[in-house]
Amino acid sequence: MGSDDHSTRSASIRRFSVVGFLAVLLLVASLGAILLSREDDVGRPTPTIRQSSAKASPTSTTLETRAEVVERLRKILEIRDKAFRERNAEILDDVYTVDCPCLKGDRNAINELTANNYHIVGEATSVGIREVNWVSARLWLVVADFRSAPLRIEAEDNKLIRQESGGSDLFQFALSKPAGSNEWLLGRATAYRNSSG
Repeated sequence: MGSDDHSTRSASIRRFSVVGFLAVLLLVASLGAILLSREDDVGRPTPTIRQSSAKASPTSTTLETRAEVVERLRKILEIRDKAFRERNAEILDDVYTVDCPCLKGDRNAINELTANNYHIVGEATSVGIREVNWVSARLWLVVADFRSAPLRIEAEDNKLIRQESGGSDLFQFALSKPAGSNEWLLGRATAYRNSSG
């Protein structure tokens, strides 16, 4: 039985050696082919990339729209803050798409404030822009740090109900311009996880 084990191991080692040798041989052959093809190109002018290509640089219209989208996102957050301060859910209809999950969530939160006669003190949000990506003529995606200042929820007699610390989370905001609308509206805000990190 010992000799069988030894011969099996020897056969495995030989197979591994043969496979390894063939792999090295293929690697050397492919490197040689690459080097030969490079030598054939010596002296030839290298092709140039045309700067007039549409993908070479963003158009001025795209840059203007990008700036408009970023400014609109900031304005949407200001209006959202105002809606919570004033406990007025109706003004959210002008900044969210009708199917935005944020619209229902913010309406419910504001209705809860009103029903309990609570108000918010210190609510303020902002965004630190990381990426702005064009998807189509009517859809842009903005990746941004969503920052919120500390806030207090108080009863009418200024009695503290709840206190929230401020913070920052990375979000992806989808801004769209639905048919018949002249304004960019918030269609979705989702927590964003960078695939590289």
